[in-house]
Amino acid sequence: MRCLGIPNTAHFANITKISDAVELWAKIRRQKETLKWNPEIDEEFEDSAGNVVNKRTYEDLKRQGLL
Repeated sequence: MRCLGIPNTAHFANITKISDAVELWAKIRRQKETLKWNPEIDEEFEDSAGNVVNKRTYEDLKRQGLL
């Protein structure tokens, strides 16, 4: 596992083939990327009326002068 650059975790307990281990590691990395913090989507702003919107919407409304 170390030679492949794959951590030896419980995910790989019953994996015996190299191709299966590499494929599983690629899948785990893709899943971790989707859970990663993305400020455009995850960061929230609150306006003076108490409405909560994401960063992109807040910046658009601010640019239009609606906030």
